[in-house]
Amino acid sequence: MPPGEPAPMSEQPQVTVLMPVAAARDYLASAMESVLTQTCTSLELILIDDSSQLDDLIPRLPKNDQRARAIACQGKGIADALNTGIAAARGQFICRVDCDDLIPPDRFARQLAWLGEHSDFAAVCGSMSTMTHDGRFVSDVNSAHRAGEITDELRSGTTRASLCTFLMRADAVAKTGPFRRYFITAEDIDFQYRFAELFRVWYEASLTYWYRLHDDSITHSQANVARVFFHQTARGFQSQRQKTGQDDLMRGTPPTPPAETSPPYNSASAVQNLLVGASWEKHRNGRKLAAMRLGWRACLSRPGSLHAWRNLAVLALKRSGARSKDSAPITPPATGA
Repeated sequence: MPPGEPAPMSEQPQVTVLMPVAAARDYLASAMESVLTQTCTSLELILIDDSSQLDDLIPRLPKNDQRARAIACQGKGIADALNTGIAAARGQFICRVDCDDLIPPDRFARQLAWLGEHSDFAAVCGSMSTMTHDGRFVSDVNSAHRAGEITDELRSGTTRASLCTFLMRADAVAKTGPFRRYFITAEDIDFQYRFAELFRVWYEASLTYWYRLHDDSITHSQANVARVFFHQTARGFQSQRQKTGQDDLMRGTPPTPPAETSPPYNSASAVQNLLVGASWEKHRNGRKLAAMRLGWRACLSRPGSLHAWRNLAVLALKRSGARSKDSAPITPPATGA
C-alpha cells in the first residue's frame, strides 16, 4: 500500500477507532478529521449512534473515505455503544476517541510501533491535555510522569491515564469482557481495572489525546453525586475481586445508584479544578512563577470561587517544592461524549 493512502476496506485495518456519538455533534467533524488524517492510514472509524438519530449521522460521514462508517447502538447508553462497536470492529488494535475530542496526527504510528516491539504488553497509553469548548488550552494531565509500566497502579485502584489514550490489542479487549452497562459513567475506569487484572499496560509520557471540556458532555451533564458514586463503586468492585474473585455486580447485588438531585459537575468547575491541580504540579517541581500564573488563571476562570483565591494565597506563601494539604494530583477526566 503506497504511503499516505488509506487502506482499502477489503483489507483488515490495523486500528479500529470506536467513536460513540450522542448529543455533542457540534464537534464531530473535527473529531473525525483528527482520526482520518493520522499518519497511520490503516484504520477504520466506527461511529456508534447512541441517540436514535442514525439518519442524521450518516450524511455527516466523509464522502470520499470508505474507512468511516456509522452503525446503530444495540441497546442504550455508553457501555452498550462501546460493546456494539467492539462487535463490529475488524482491526488488530482497538481504541476509543470521543466525538468531541481530538488526537495528535502521529498517535497511532507511535503506539503501534511501541506495541510492535513489546509483545508482552497488551496496551500502551499516554498523557492528555484539556481544552475549553472552543479549543483553548487549559492544562496538561499527568505529563510530568515518567514512562513506565502502570499495571500495578491500576491493580491498586490508581488511574493515571484516560482510557481514550489507550491503544489495546483486540484479543485482549475481547478477553476482558464487555463494558458493563451498570456504569452510566466511569465505565472506562471499570474497564481499565478489569483489563489490568489480566494484561500488562505501559504508559508513555507523550501527548496522546485532547479532551474537550463542555457542558453537553456526559460527564458534565450528570449529577455530581452520581459521577462520584460510580467512580468510587468501580474502585470498590476492584477491591472485592481482588479479595474474592467476584464483585457485587457479578453476584447480582450491586449498590443502588443515588437519585440525581445534586447539580452537575459543570465544565467551568472542571476547568478551574484542573488549573488548580496543574498549579500545584508546577509548584512541587520548583516552578513557582508558573504555578502562580496557573493559580491566577484558575481565579479568573471563576472569580466567585473562594477555593481558587485561597489556593492562590497558599501558592504565594508556601515554599516552592512543598505540597499543600488542599492540593491533589491531576486525575484524568472521565470520558464521555
